Amino acid sequence: MFLLQQSEDSTSIRKLVKFLNINFPQIDLIVYGRGLELPSFTLARALSSLKNKIISTLNIYDFLFIYNPYVEVSNVVVFTGDENELRELLDGLESLRVRGSIYHCGVTDIKPRYNLISINSLDKTFCEINLSLSILKVLSNNKNTEREKRILDQLNDLSDLDDYVKNYAKVFNPDLPILLSPVMLPAKSFLESLGINVSSYFDTKILDGAQIVYTGVDMYITRRMIFSLKSKGKKVTDVLIDVDPLLAPIYLSMIMFYLKKK
Repeated sequence: MFLLQQSEDSTSIRKLVKFLNINFPQIDLIVYGRGLELPSFTLARALSSLKNKIISTLNIYDFLFIYNPYVEVSNVVVFTGDENELRELLDGLESLRVRGSIYHCGVTDIKPRYNLISINSLDKTFCEINLSLSILKVLSNNKNTEREKRILDQLNDLSDLDDYVKNYAKVFNPDLPILLSPVMLPAKSFLESLGINVSSYFDTKILDGAQIVYTGVDMYITRRMIFSLKSKGKKVTDVLIDVDPLLAPIYLSMIMFYLKKK
């Protein structure tokens, strides 16, 4: 069945998934560049809900212009995919001797001047998704809780991933924009990079129509929004991504990638 599926459709998400060799030392702050919200918020949420650690998350320019000059910080984890951002970030970190682990989506020849900072260049293809999956695998690896065990079991067996993605892809209407629930928000930038018209629960502009994507944990507020929009005559459909809320934005990103690339 699997071979038949591949002959009919050459787009295999499973083949694009690569678990990266990453590790996180002591983290004081998470910083992300343009388009790298998915791994950044995956890390922050996983630290909070799996490890009971609350770590602030900032975009690169809030960090460089507002936070870094005035707040003492020792260890920063950074996700970026732009060389201009990378240069500016290095200048800011090196000027104050801040330790930094930088994960850069793409090849770069830029090197830090001090060994306080490491730059890890990653394959740009599927980078945001592979980083996010790898983060969850690393943080679940000790299997201290039942939830960590479930996440790790799921990540260790992706044999049905292509079927899962293809089946969900059939649910989406390509003619309707996507509106993300609060839990799904980290996927927004990745979906925008695919050319998808996407907004979020927190956007004030209400669309004429949308397919609202949500998870089990924010189902109540999302369905309240669906009822409100339908009562105003809006064309609304809804899609429940019924997996762990840490995984849901990642799975949505894979589904949308498949739809755009198949």
